[in-house]
Amino acid sequence: MTRLKLPLILECLLFFVPLNIYIIGNHMANGVQWAFFRYQQSSLGNSLILVYKDIHYVADSLLTGSSAYGTIIWVSGAGLLFIALIILAIAFATDNPGLAKPAGGLTIVAGALFFIAMLVEYGPLFANEHGSSIPVGIPLVIGAGIWLLAGDFEDEDEELVESTTS
Repeated sequence: MTRLKLPLILECLLFFVPLNIYIIGNHMANGVQWAFFRYQQSSLGNSLILVYKDIHYVADSLLTGSSAYGTIIWVSGAGLLFIALIILAIAFATDNPGLAKPAGGLTIVAGALFFIAMLVEYGPLFANEHGSSIPVGIPLVIGAGIWLLAGDFEDEDEELVESTTS
């Protein structure tokens, strides 16, 4: 029996952690962004913008320049985070703790892509004439990935059985 329940739960919780708090322009809008959606408030009203809408905005050239590049990078990070979750679910279902390390690596890369997306959009100080941003949950994503990559999720009983059979 492996100890993959906690890593799987943690990876699931990463989808509920706000990764980014942002302000657009001179307080024209502000919002909170998760991996697959964002909630935005503006003078036009409140919006829940799902990731497929962001992809649509880029494909239809409604977002251009650094906003489009940042969105593409963010969506790539969200995709990798989802793939890491699938890998951990498979690891849990098949009792294969060896899959935790690849999932951890993907989680780290996803967190790095989220961070790079913010750098592309807002610059190295996370503030420019287009707005500002605070990467609140991104360190948690990278930290969770490091924990998965460095963790040993084998049960001691399995290690004893493996050492006595060799």
